[in-house]
Amino acid sequence: MTTSAGSAPEPPATERAGEPGERLGMAGRRAVQAALDWALAVGVGVFAALVAGLIAIPLAQWGFAPPKVILWAPAITFLAVTQACDIVIQIWVPVRRGGITPGMLVMGLRVQTLRGGRPKARAYLIRWVLLTVDGLLLGLVAVVSIVATKRQQRIGDLVARTLVVRADLSPREPKTAP
Repeated sequence: MTTSAGSAPEPPATERAGEPGERLGMAGRRAVQAALDWALAVGVGVFAALVAGLIAIPLAQWGFAPPKVILWAPAITFLAVTQACDIVIQIWVPVRRGGITPGMLVMGLRVQTLRGGRPKARAYLIRWVLLTVDGLLLGLVAVVSIVATKRQQRIGDLVARTLVVRADLSPREPKTAP
């Protein structure tokens, strides 16, 4: 921050209004990051469902389980494993890895508090729960929120008091991604 005689200090980069292109760029980066994280969770869920199906088919053929298990075991396994994997990716991994999910690692982003520190698990839980709101209309709510807010935050970030910033910056100098 720079200060001239008689003027207030310059606000951090995250508090300055960015150009529309910068805001759309951040929304795009975050959309790709979210898609990558979701694809990872779904991929693990599909693999687990295939394994459940491979186990359910012989059990049904040998009479140890009803025939409906061939349909329901993979479906329930897919939903449960995908949800559990999403929780791990959105909460546990960032808590353990300094605010970075696998998708954020690829896109060069990380989560931090408004003061520049590491968020607690509670903040990640709030962000994850509010993904349901941010994901409405195929993510349009999140995109509009990121583009419209001063610090380029989605609803989950606003409530959890977090920011998504470039990963290569120090915690004391937050700056939004281009």
